[in-house]
Amino acid sequence: MAKITIRLLFPLLGAVAVLVGVAALGRWARESLRQDYTLPFAGIECLPPPSAEQVNLLAEVQYLAGMPDRVRLLDDDLAERLRQAFVRHAWVESVEEVQVAALRIVVRLRYRRPVLAVPVDGELRAVDGSGILLPATAKTSGLPIYPGVAPSPAGPAGTPWGDSNVEQQARKAAGAQNRNR
Repeated sequence: MAKITIRLLFPLLGAVAVLVGVAALGRWARESLRQDYTLPFAGIECLPPPSAEQVNLLAEVQYLAGMPDRVRLLDDDLAERLRQAFVRHAWVESVEEVQVAALRIVVRLRYRRPVLAVPVDGELRAVDGSGILLPATAKTSGLPIYPGVAPSPAGPAGTPWGDSNVEQQARKAAGAQNRNR
């Protein structure tokens, strides 16, 4: 009985050793490929927002999200990490799609649209239809101007202005723009 057990045990242990070796080799090969298949963050394709250049948008997204200079195309969670990185930018209303394929990354974004110019601290700042403060580079020419005296924004670009009157006027201005289209 012991001889039969030993005869069965050796091939079984050999098969287990081969499987463990193949799995380890697979992990090593994938990690090796992961290092080879990278793309510079600045090489991501996306249309820039109004009043901005793509290189500036990408640099700001990379900085705000703490992303590396090169992204590894074979990382399983890359598309989700990029989605999270882009949605942090003040111009980005939503990330519609992230495509990672064959040494190329394409990100489709929906940008916030300026609808109202708000005078504050001697300058005009734009807000979108929800009252979100846009970056200082947002164009204000041609926009309706907030009719009252607004307090300073409560936070940085990409956050709500923080005043219900400004936010209400922004919603009205967005509604008027939508009706005129």
